[in-house]
Amino acid sequence: MSSDNNEQPPRVQLGFSLPLHKCDDGVDDAPGTSSFDGQEHNNILGHTSPNWCDWDGGKIGGLPSWLNPRDLPDGPLCCRGPCSKNIEKKDGGTPLRFIAQLYCPADDVTNNPAAFHRSVYVFACPECCSDSSKLFQHREVDDGNDAKEIPAALLSECVRVLRCQLPKKNDFYPINGDGEEDDQWEKHTSTFWSKANKDDQLNLCAVCGQKSKGKCPKQGKWFCGPHHQKECLRASKQYQKTNPNETMPQTYLPSICYESELVVEEEPDDVPSAADNNSGNSNDTNTMNSKSLFQSDDITDADANLEQSDLNELTGNKSLAEAATGVTDPTTLAFYARMNIGGEENDVRDQCLRYSRWSSAQKQASDEDEGKEEEEEEGALWLSSDNRPDESFPPKCQHCGAERAFEFQILPQMIHYLLNDPDSSGDNNDATDNGRHVLTESERAVLLEAKAKIESGMELPEGFQEQHDLAVASARDALLGISRKGGDKSGTSEEEGDKDGLDWGTIAVYTCTASCGDSGKYLEEAAWVQPPLD
Repeated sequence: MSSDNNEQPPRVQLGFSLPLHKCDDGVDDAPGTSSFDGQEHNNILGHTSPNWCDWDGGKIGGLPSWLNPRDLPDGPLCCRGPCSKNIEKKDGGTPLRFIAQLYCPADDVTNNPAAFHRSVYVFACPECCSDSSKLFQHREVDDGNDAKEIPAALLSECVRVLRCQLPKKNDFYPINGDGEEDDQWEKHTSTFWSKANKDDQLNLCAVCGQKSKGKCPKQGKWFCGPHHQKECLRASKQYQKTNPNETMPQTYLPSICYESELVVEEEPDDVPSAADNNSGNSNDTNTMNSKSLFQSDDITDADANLEQSDLNELTGNKSLAEAATGVTDPTTLAFYARMNIGGEENDVRDQCLRYSRWSSAQKQASDEDEGKEEEEEEGALWLSSDNRPDESFPPKCQHCGAERAFEFQILPQMIHYLLNDPDSSGDNNDATDNGRHVLTESERAVLLEAKAKIESGMELPEGFQEQHDLAVASARDALLGISRKGGDKSGTSEEEGDKDGLDWGTIAVYTCTASCGDSGKYLEEAAWVQPPLD
């Protein structure tokens, strides 16, 4: 991902999942590559190739592809959230699952040549993330004594973010990075450094791809500890029951999510309204006003009644109408409207990541008089008004003392791609066969207008608030059209092969605005987890 260094505020960039399907000839893609519509994609997954000129975007699921293959973080990475407070383990909480990584150089925006190569890695706890709604609902954790309230910041400890960066001249990649180097180049692999430094720990764990602590003589594989060693053994036995004499695929392991490429493009402009296209027609304003749930002339409490039949008539979509009727959180309404910004011609609801590096910090620095609402719009797009960070978050960088600022967020749509096998469910981004309804400009106007009226304090119809909890659950499916359940996997048991367990509203990642560090170490950054609506 390239970085913009101009006077205009950086535009939001959207990340989409590109599945690793078989090519037309029936042969699987080469490791580390992806194909789309039978054509090989030029981008390389992660850092599996030393040709860094081809790096772009990132990857979702699978195992992490380490930028620095030698100086790896000590594994396994474990949760520091609620599960670590009531679990009797010497190594802390639940081992984290790798979610995604993003290649985002920052040497130009920070004037730090050590950030010429820069990747950010996100890991999540399958136990705490799956229980986030429940934990926030009950707001307590039982540690064996008295139940205690769970701080919102503690839930965010169930996600850990690592940042690694390298200068252009380093020990692992050629200076040019254009493929002209020797084909036998291996310095970008942990296997090379394991042999060169005689370090067995660089034989990566077969389950999490992190530093290993030993080799299992029975399985002939390296593991970071007994937890993943046992998981792999159980999964292998279960797989052999229905697939004798076959090698267990890596994705059969519960801790390894399905892998796909993360491609990035700019967020489209807002859908043009009828008034924009027919500015000379005086009836356009009346037409839009007649469709509005809240008339602009002499609004009274009676006029403001948000009737189910009115919204049904407007949208012509029962599930969408039922969903939107109960949403009384203006932040949620704005979230749904933003997901539909491209309209039918440029449907972007499959976006699973939003990127806008340090835009709020840059905006504040360039214009101290900028309004708070506009700054927030350029930062994280929150799913609800609840459980958002206060002014004390994010903390300053513990490594250099610089300010941290929002860089990107992971959306709930990513869960679909992590839990569903694209070879079983079809194209990850195919939205034509699932009956999804793309909001028109008039329908988006309803959501935004409702948002404005709710924020103004207007009295809402009786029972309106009570519909919220049930309605928002269906709203996400109706408006986003993404299933969050894992796909069926034949031959799997309840214990093995089941990847269910991940859930979140959004994960906002905040990074050091100085992009400090020149040693190639993996430095920890900050993340805020907002729980799902349901």
